[in-house]
Amino acid sequence: MVVFDMAGTTVDEQKTVYMCVREALAEFGFDYTLDEVVDRIGGMNKREGIALLMKAQEPQINDDAVQVVFESFKKNVEQAYQKGDNLKEMEGASELFEYLKANNIKVVLDTGYYRTTADILIGKMGWADKGLVDFSVTSDEVEAGRPAPFMIEKAMAEFGIDSPEEVVKVGDTRSDIEEGKNTRCRFVVGISSEQYGKQDLMEMGATHAIDQLSELKAILNQG
Repeated sequence: MVVFDMAGTTVDEQKTVYMCVREALAEFGFDYTLDEVVDRIGGMNKREGIALLMKAQEPQINDDAVQVVFESFKKNVEQAYQKGDNLKEMEGASELFEYLKANNIKVVLDTGYYRTTADILIGKMGWADKGLVDFSVTSDEVEAGRPAPFMIEKAMAEFGIDSPEEVVKVGDTRSDIEEGKNTRCRFVVGISSEQYGKQDLMEMGATHAIDQLSELKAILNQG
């Protein structure tokens, strides 16, 4: 089984989700740059990430205030994704999914999004219609999102996989890498981005680092 992150790994959404986080925070007086948002909460459950950023500036903030900002974020990101002007899959994603399925390897998506947003993206990419994704899990469907292992463990349970040695995790953020490590996946593969180069990903604990999704085939074939 290979577990892929979505935004930045298999979906090119031009950091729309993080722009929407930043806009929602700014609306309520919390000032962060886009790079700060990506670096500090990349790959995380977005409500947990918003809470973290709010509390970093106002430690006494309460859950009701966090929920207000989160609801603003959800409205913004759903509108942006429904419009979908700048959404596309990362180069080689569908081809890789087809290769994995042809070799009896389960294709799983896990994400710091909540279910509504994930379904919008999966639909926009056409993966559901083509039957390219075997299972998806979102951070609102488990006890805690990344870097906790619960999303991967839920996917393992879905397919009766007992050993994490049968699992490969692929992602582009620190929380992706830590999630894979915490699950003790056989391989934890980091994919480079503007934010993190291959060396950065290896220093975070990835077992492998790649520039393109197509490079995953060689890693699997050596394994």
